[in-house]
Order: sequence, then structure tokens, then C-alpha cells
Amino acid sequence: MASDRVPAKFPKFDNVEDERRYRKQHLAAAFRLFGHFGFDEGAAGHITARDPELLDHFWVNPLGMNFKMIRVRDLLLVNHRGEIVDG
Repeated sequence: MASDRVPAKFPKFDNVEDERRYRKQHLAAAFRLFGHFGFDEGAAGHITARDPELLDHFWVNPLGMNFKMIRVRDLLLVNHRGEIVDG
């Protein structure tokens, strides 16, 4: 079924802090959606967001936290070795 809808474009940001906030807000929302649809059992569901400044770092969820409960403040920044850098 064809659609004439145009996908949303990724916004432009004036600074890295605004872009980081945007990515983290959307990541937390995506986790809550995964949780809503039941994709949070055991190791099911995996979502990350690359940091806009530290390109080899990713924002992830804390292990064992219910996806439905994840907020921006809960997200962890990890490096390429999986070591927690922030959060």
C-alpha cells in the first residue's frame, strides 16, 4: 500500500548538548514503547543511541530496569568496551 507520507527529518541543533538531550529523550521514550509492547523480558529488546560528541560512546539502559520505567536520568553512557562513563 503506497503512502504519500514523508518521514520526519532529524532536526538540526545549535549545540551538542541540545542534540544529546534530544537523542536521550527519544531513546527513553523508545524503551517505554518497547516495554508497553512486551519487548522487555530477559535479554529481549536492545536499543542504543550514539552520543553526538563522543562517537565511540553509546547511551544504553541500566541492566534489569523495567523498560516501562526508564527515564532520561536513568540512561547510562558507555564506551566501546562497555564501561560506564556517565550515569
